[in-house]
Amino acid sequence: MKHSQTIGILLTLFLLFLTTQPLVIIESRHWVITGWKVAGTNFGQPGKFMLYMGVMNIVLFALPFITAKRFNMAFAILNFAWAIRNFIVLSACSMGECPTKQWTLYACIVVSFAILIMTFLPKIDVNKK
Repeated sequence: MKHSQTIGILLTLFLLFLTTQPLVIIESRHWVITGWKVAGTNFGQPGKFMLYMGVMNIVLFALPFITAKRFNMAFAILNFAWAIRNFIVLSACSMGECPTKQWTLYACIVVSFAILIMTFLPKIDVNKK
């Protein structure tokens, strides 16, 4: 795919946008949890790691070297694993309270997987001499 790198960069930017949106809502305490604002919970800031991995993905998508493409796969796998971790941690019921999952929590997993697929399809000139 000749546009996989551009699609990967756009998907990564969309993923970074998704982390700023509400991921879960805990209605009993009126908390809206995003990747950056976690109200009074002990979730940390799950969007911060996605930001670091996303910036690395964007840089490595832009570089034309084969080594950059290989490292990009590793960073995309870490990003996908972190998205799954966020889903498990943020959507878990605690002390009888189950948070309301928002569509962005699911979208983070789907977009992270799409970024991972785009890393497997780099445009590399095979006929170099």
